[in-house]
Amino acid sequence: MSDYLSDEEQAARLRSWWVANGLNVLVVGVVALGGFLGYRYYDDSAQQSAEASTAALADYQEAGAAERKALGDKLAEDFAGTTQHALVLLRRAALAAEEARLSDAEQALEAAIEIADDALLADLARIRLARVLQGLNRSDDALASLARVKNLGYRSWALEVRGDIHMATNNVAEAHEAYSAALDALAAGEERPMLKAKLDTTAPSDGEYVPLQDTLDDALRKAERALSEDAAEDTDLNK
Repeated sequence: MSDYLSDEEQAARLRSWWVANGLNVLVVGVVALGGFLGYRYYDDSAQQSAEASTAALADYQEAGAAERKALGDKLAEDFAGTTQHALVLLRRAALAAEEARLSDAEQALEAAIEIADDALLADLARIRLARVLQGLNRSDDALASLARVKNLGYRSWALEVRGDIHMATNNVAEAHEAYSAALDALAAGEERPMLKAKLDTTAPSDGEYVPLQDTLDDALRKAERALSEDAAEDTDLNK
């Protein structure tokens, strides 16, 4: 018996298999083709949306103050939840903070954190939020916001802000510790002279941490004594 089927036998087996399985193959093929076309449509649509939202953000950033609010509102409506929407919220928070509208800045930053799908952007908003909350005399909330910053690139900055918050509440030891950690967390080759000055200012004197105001008062007293001594010397010389 031949190991190969005749043409008639092969045709008969193919017809039998198609009767049993042909409908399933057709359905699978249609679904696969539909999935491919659906993916292509989604991919093209997502790219078009990204390009449109980026263009809308550029228009917002280049607009004058009179037009910016309307453009920002439209972007937030048309592209809600996008990175561009979060960037508009960050910009609005910055303007509100400059105008001392700290409650408005807080709301904008919290909204930016909520919708930001980029971890870096969310951490940037958390650090700025900490500054705003400190301005509202809510130190505990400010420190809690900083505790949620996870990106290593922002670690030094977040620690410096933590030190500033502790200084504002006269927790000099905690401030010095935060500044020291911030200095250690700097990237290789990075320098921040102001951070180094803050660390030196909060360093313990004779083993004790001294509130900044006490340090300033002490410096003022020393300056006054020096002036008095110079005046006394001048008087002696003129006698």
